[in-house]
Amino acid sequence: MGTVQRDSITITILSYVGIVIGYVNKILLLPNFFSETQVGLVNILVSFSVIYAQFSALGINFTIVKFFPFFRTEDRTHNGLFFWSGVGVSFGFILFTLLFLLFRNPVMEYYSQESPLLSQYYLLLIPMGFTTLFYNFFTSWLQAFHKNVISSFSNEIVLRLLVTIEISLYVFKVLTFEQFVIGYVLIYFVPTVILLIYTLRLHYTRYKPCFSRRVKKLASIASVYGFWQYLGGTSNYIVPTVDQAMLAGMWGLAENGIYGIMLCLVSVMQMPYRSLVKVSTPVVTELWKARDFQGMRHISREVSLMNLIAGCYLFVIIWVNLDNIFSLMPEQYSAGRYVFLFLGLGRIIDMYSGLNSAILMTSKKYRYEFLMSLFLVGLTIGTNLLLIPRFGMNGAALATMISIIIFNIGHVTFVWRFYRIQPFALKDSVVALIGLLSIGVSALIPTMGHFILDAVIRTLIITAVFGIPIYLSGISPTLNTTIERFYHRIFR
Repeated sequence: MGTVQRDSITITILSYVGIVIGYVNKILLLPNFFSETQVGLVNILVSFSVIYAQFSALGINFTIVKFFPFFRTEDRTHNGLFFWSGVGVSFGFILFTLLFLLFRNPVMEYYSQESPLLSQYYLLLIPMGFTTLFYNFFTSWLQAFHKNVISSFSNEIVLRLLVTIEISLYVFKVLTFEQFVIGYVLIYFVPTVILLIYTLRLHYTRYKPCFSRRVKKLASIASVYGFWQYLGGTSNYIVPTVDQAMLAGMWGLAENGIYGIMLCLVSVMQMPYRSLVKVSTPVVTELWKARDFQGMRHISREVSLMNLIAGCYLFVIIWVNLDNIFSLMPEQYSAGRYVFLFLGLGRIIDMYSGLNSAILMTSKKYRYEFLMSLFLVGLTIGTNLLLIPRFGMNGAALATMISIIIFNIGHVTFVWRFYRIQPFALKDSVVALIGLLSIGVSALIPTMGHFILDAVIRTLIITAVFGIPIYLSGISPTLNTTIERFYHRIFR
């Protein structure tokens, strides 16, 4: 856990610095200076660009992380992996762009009634999809070298600071809304360019093709894997965005705008999970290569427990401060309370499942990931179709929670059945009980006169109520060791 722990902590710190900047953008600036419809447009452009990039990638990003140890060579050519994968994602982008233009009219017809603003900016999804695609490509390539920090820095810090600057230009009427949207798309190129320059300067690889027999053999194996991961892994991007896409079509961009702000709050909970999974997946790949099942059980358990503790703590802190957060935004955003509740509970379950998805995806049973993902997409669309018309954004959140829970039950079942690996322990229920106790204690704390004072006092009390029992119980030796090391560094 040394490298994993160090990099995950660094990435988590960067992520939370980014969260602070992101909160300024999405909690203070966007809701107060833009209409709900305009906020909804910005959110859905980002969501659609993620889907665009995923379909364009053709599963190649998964393949890079999985097969790099087998392509790797001492002469840094790596059997032409960088060249051929770059060609592959470029071809995928061209292919999907043609399909994107071909189906433009039916898509616009779907959104014409409830979200007509989207039709004005539809074509901007092409450059936004392009930069998202290659950002993910370079991130995967650097991840194979265990260089994870730079991608987090460029996306979490640089990008969000640029968004802050651009919002400020709009607030001071330097930019019109149309110019703001165009600029918003353009600044997404910056993290991609940073990763491109960083990759070229590393000199870890020679960017030229290779036509050897070994390459052909590896490519044939990798392409089969990539195809299945393309089909299966697509759900990882469709599921988090399909609710927004369907909500915008059925209820409009304004409803989607409020929903997107609640997603922003939930994303805070996911930061430890994303950082841990990001740095752990290459380790899992190496463990598969060594057939080290004991090591896999250990890292799965550690990641799962750390995710549960972090997820429960952050959920509790946000939940008890929701009124303070809503006080910073127009009144209509308080309607998103139960959106956060449903999405937050779903993400705790997802985080607690730990590395089950990564283990299955990088194993020989990866085809099961496709079957499960296909089921998840169908389940998500079905539950959204059932619940959104009746309950709006609350229905979308509930549908997502149900889908996430069922999907993770499937993951746990498959990984246990095939490899006898599962990350759970009965004593983990203590974490959930401490979380419920913390919420109960918060209800007893009187409301302070000012929202900042209330938030600070409430957060400090709940942190103590949650954190002290977790530490004293010794439920996570890794967490206790990290806390003690941090303490000694500060007070030595």
